[in-house]
Amino acid sequence: MLISLVVPAYNEGRQLIANLRQILAAAEPCGHELELVVVDDGSKDDSAAQVEELAAMDPRVRLVAFTRNFGKEAAIYAGLDNARGAAAVVLDADLQHPPQLIPEMVEAWRNGALAVEAVKHKRNDASSLDAWLARSFYRLYRKLSGFDIEGHSDFKLIDREVIDLYLKLPERYRFFRGLINWLGMEGTSIGFEVAPRAGEGSRWNKLSLLRYAINNVTAFSTAPLLIVTWLGCLTLGIGFLLLLVTLWQKFTGTAEGGFTTVNVLLVLMGGSIMTSLGIMGHYVSKIYHEIKARPIYIQKPQRRREP
Repeated sequence: MLISLVVPAYNEGRQLIANLRQILAAAEPCGHELELVVVDDGSKDDSAAQVEELAAMDPRVRLVAFTRNFGKEAAIYAGLDNARGAAAVVLDADLQHPPQLIPEMVEAWRNGALAVEAVKHKRNDASSLDAWLARSFYRLYRKLSGFDIEGHSDFKLIDREVIDLYLKLPERYRFFRGLINWLGMEGTSIGFEVAPRAGEGSRWNKLSLLRYAINNVTAFSTAPLLIVTWLGCLTLGIGFLLLLVTLWQKFTGTAEGGFTTVNVLLVLMGGSIMTSLGIMGHYVSKIYHEIKARPIYIQKPQRRREP
């Protein structure tokens, strides 16, 4: 029975071949035939060439190369789209997801689990601020979407049935760990500690993480749209209170000249309107991209070999 190992890769540097060999070696004790599907997400370095070099030496290795950078979610989708196994394990190329857990995950799958989640118990390379931001995101996501994915990662094993259901989901904006949880398949979890990244530091900065969090929250919940309503109610309430205060001062003769109150009210109303438009605009932009129905990824055509 074939097990697919799906590995997204982007600018992984010279250590990529060594990492891929380590992943294969760690997975071999599971006792199944293996294939390693490496998805090059439009790397600017020679990551794709490295994978091609390894594939020439090891027939278990296959390369899916993008024409440009489509993002990690697209790379995971493409890897599963090209996987041929009865189950697939998704993990990072930088070894932060310990491949030594793969045999244990496969054993849980053999015992009937359709999805095996690798849950982060500890992240050794995260600062206190990063850890707090991650916890805040998971709590917000849980409150808005109703799904608890705290500690979950993209490191997971999913059965062929789950793979097929995931690939059939029509949306373009994808959040892999959230969608697998949304499918509600019977599964289990295995804890792990996130290892230090092999090679260069993380390519995720605070702005890209914020953008990632916003996209994933709005992909799973329309609750932020309710903020517009509550913001309007709050502004209306503040305006009504200011009106009462102004009338009281007018009738008691304590009203002061000038436009301070008016200016404060205008700033509150303007800020509320702009915030509301921003929230609605984000959802409209998602609708715009979904309606265009462009492909999630575009794969580079394979090179023709001269006879």
